[in-house]
Amino acid sequence: MIQAAATQQVLESQFTIRPMRWWDIPAVDAIEGDLFPHDRWSTDQWWRELAAPHNHYWVATVNAEIIGYCGLSVQTPDADVQTMAIGTPWQGRGHGKVVLNHLIESSKSFGVRFIFLEVRDDNAPAIALYEHAGFTRMSSRPAYYPDGGTALIFRRDDREANPEQ
Repeated sequence: MIQAAATQQVLESQFTIRPMRWWDIPAVDAIEGDLFPHDRWSTDQWWRELAAPHNHYWVATVNAEIIGYCGLSVQTPDADVQTMAIGTPWQGRGHGKVVLNHLIESSKSFGVRFIFLEVRDDNAPAIALYEHAGFTRMSSRPAYYPDGGTALIFRRDDREANPEQ
């Protein structure tokens, strides 16, 4: 058991976050399909998202294997978290927290004051992650998702990071 934990630590020591490129779309699409089978983004949508100049997407990797992804749409002074996901085999290890912190720090570098996001109301782990990172619930959108699921709208105010705003 100790050896297995040590092996996991060594493997995950190669965790990185880097900009997403077009050649990452198949791996990202596979994770998307596994996690969101009923409301996944199409491959064409990924291409459009990457091409938009105000969008910024990253992939999380362990030993060069893509294990997750995230995206931010920046319209200063606001930003919207477009998507954020960690593949099922990699969940529960703290990678989501690191990816979310990357989004927050990136938004600061773009001069963002408010970060918005939507999350399914039944996704308790994600809600807890966002609340722990300083996001507060603003409202909800019933029937937001294609299957009729409700979205909760969260906002984070980074005024302290950008006091001139």
